[in-house]
Amino acid sequence: LAALPDKALSRLLPYLKPELLPRGRMLCEVDEMLAQVYFIERGLVSMVAVFQDRITAEMATVGREGLVGIGRVLGGEYALARYVVPVPTIALVVDACEFRSALRESPELRATCNAYAQAFLGEALQTAACNSVHLVEERCARWLLMSHDRSDGDPLAVTQGYLADMLGVCRSTVTLAAGALQKAGLIRYRRGAISVLDRRGLEAASCECYHIIRRQYGRLLPSSGEQSPARRLSLVREPLLPR
Repeated sequence: LAALPDKALSRLLPYLKPELLPRGRMLCEVDEMLAQVYFIERGLVSMVAVFQDRITAEMATVGREGLVGIGRVLGGEYALARYVVPVPTIALVVDACEFRSALRESPELRATCNAYAQAFLGEALQTAACNSVHLVEERCARWLLMSHDRSDGDPLAVTQGYLADMLGVCRSTVTLAAGALQKAGLIRYRRGAISVLDRRGLEAASCECYHIIRRQYGRLLPSSGEQSPARRLSLVREPLLPR
């Protein structure tokens, strides 16, 4: 939304409604019809694969650089995965039919959404490769860095159990990985919240996938990491998101 010219943005404004998405909420199950599209303003949403044995693993993450409902951009109607909210999140929600109409009428919106779709696909493919070859500690650092970026640097209200689900490993494995990062002074885990203490150190502990994904978004959506509070829509009010 921040990348859109005022005229294109005004086409969507009457239909965007702010909503607080609590931690743990499932926005859509795999193969369900996408009835709404969510533009994330603060926080993040995880796109999760669910296997027959109930093991889950994160495929990609959506933050303020994108939207939940990528299938609608690509012409589909059904969710490609389960979408869940790992931390308290604010989103601007629009009915899928209104979004589809806006896509047809606005070349600028269509071009921006297509650019996001490319970046999102790149992240999903990079994440798949990352999960195959990199150590859990490196993957944990990468996940924390990307979530830290998308949460404006606030502490992440996420449990180690949930982090284990996102990384597709058992909780004891994440406990060891997060413990190593905490012992190194890079993060602090306390009372169900993870704070990043040393960004540079955490980037050094991460695999190269973090920087690869960041570069992809920076190239395709230059404004995704620079959305200023003044540019964020006046529909959003901070009291929506409890501290």
